[in-house]
Amino acid sequence: MKILGLHGGVTLGQHDPGAALLVDGKILAVCEEERFLRVKTPYGTLPTYSIRACLREAGVKMKDIDLVVHAGETYDDYAARLGLFLRHGFGHAPKIEMINHQLAHLASAFYGSGFPEAMVLSYDAYGDRLSTALARGSRYKGIEVLETRPAEQSLGSFYSLMTSFIGFMPDEDEYKVMGLAPYGKTAVDLSDIAAPAEDGFRINPAYWDRDPPFRTRYEPWYGKRLVEKLGQPRGVDEPLGQRHKDLAAATQSTLEACAIRLVEHLHRKTGLDALCLAGGVALNCSANGRLARLPFIKKFFVQPAASDRGLPLGCALEASARHGDNPEPLRHVFYGPSSSAENVEKALKLSGVAFREVDPVQEGAERIARGEVIGWFQGRSEFGPRALGHRSIVADPREAKMKDIVNSKIKFREEFRPFAPAVVEERAAEIFDLAWPSPFMTLAVPVREAWRPRLQAITHANGTGRVQTVHRDVDPRFHGLIEAFGKKTGVPVILNTSFNVKGQPIVETVLDALGTFASSGIDAVILDRFVVSKR
Repeated sequence: MKILGLHGGVTLGQHDPGAALLVDGKILAVCEEERFLRVKTPYGTLPTYSIRACLREAGVKMKDIDLVVHAGETYDDYAARLGLFLRHGFGHAPKIEMINHQLAHLASAFYGSGFPEAMVLSYDAYGDRLSTALARGSRYKGIEVLETRPAEQSLGSFYSLMTSFIGFMPDEDEYKVMGLAPYGKTAVDLSDIAAPAEDGFRINPAYWDRDPPFRTRYEPWYGKRLVEKLGQPRGVDEPLGQRHKDLAAATQSTLEACAIRLVEHLHRKTGLDALCLAGGVALNCSANGRLARLPFIKKFFVQPAASDRGLPLGCALEASARHGDNPEPLRHVFYGPSSSAENVEKALKLSGVAFREVDPVQEGAERIARGEVIGWFQGRSEFGPRALGHRSIVADPREAKMKDIVNSKIKFREEFRPFAPAVVEERAAEIFDLAWPSPFMTLAVPVREAWRPRLQAITHANGTGRVQTVHRDVDPRFHGLIEAFGKKTGVPVILNTSFNVKGQPIVETVLDALGTFASSGIDAVILDRFVVSKR
């Protein structure tokens, strides 16, 4: 079957539109609308460009699609409106099915893992009136939902509430709270707002401002009661002080305690030792690091686009499994639009920039080793929020000053924000306290003591790094880059961050990459086998 999974917005509150295409269980394309619109996490937008890109990559037309699946079963008119959209934009509307938002998250994690059987947890802000779903996944029996939690009992909304109070953008900047937390102390008592419980956690919804009931990311989420408890919230332009760092630390600590209790509860219900995670909370790599080290966890998987970005894939995977297609697991995330060397060269000539052909691996390793920050662009783009070596900015991880250079001169973002290490998989356990590969940058784990002085730019304030392990067979060119840098320096690790600047989506095309290169402090950009340099 040809199955098209979609997520998009016919209402203002729906965000992260995208599309995924599976044929007979094989993933052919996964695309995000933000990469084409150049608007980060667009709201109220249908995935027009993403659908076109998926159809183009698969070489099919809409009339060839057997089934369209979309999350949002509680929206009475959504299927009809989706049909109108498809007929108007693509000339044909295939059969349309709506599935539950949380089930789509669960499917994206379980079927993406490749595990034969596992505990599966979805937790986010809310979707289809639910915030959480606990399930047992089986390759033979499918996904059995064991428990759900209503939208009012939401760990994701708790974290977003505190994100708003600390002066960041809720439903967008939660990763900033996670990055700020290691600089604070956990003495602030948030237990009346959120606290661990025997079956996971309890949330007190009285701390939210519900008048009006729906708030955009630009408005405060907190109410008078939270101000009375914690004092004045931070203004958006107010400098970050120790109090704000302490609030972030308490928020992160509370989340981790609740998540641990929730997984322990799920383990008691299932007796299983494999865990799969999805939903926006599953992007919290510090919490993931704690969960992965629980003594009863023997196998662990986080869907790389765990937030609503992953819903199109989850929809398609669940439908594929229901129709007996045995959907394939995720070995990589390079399912975006193609970009061949010939197309890259054509775009470079069109732009009029000076470029030359090089050995990208050796050119890149030499430039990084001498202190340059380079853009790295190859092949099909990644889906999800993390750049994993196809649309990346890479640099030398050894000296602390590199973190400041990349934050201030290239990403134009806050100085406390950490960067991720990309390491060749065969050396990962030697350098990081890591029990299994982490190809999708979803785990924060300790950097081993002996390596911290040699990895100052990627070792966070709490001694951890959000690791990406790179397998030689999965991504030979990016692996080759890290390996070549290791041969030159003795450090088989590079600093890897997304190819974008603060507030913008990751670059998709050559022209996007050149625009970011020209408007930032990047020294050079390597695009397939070509290099463009400012020197």
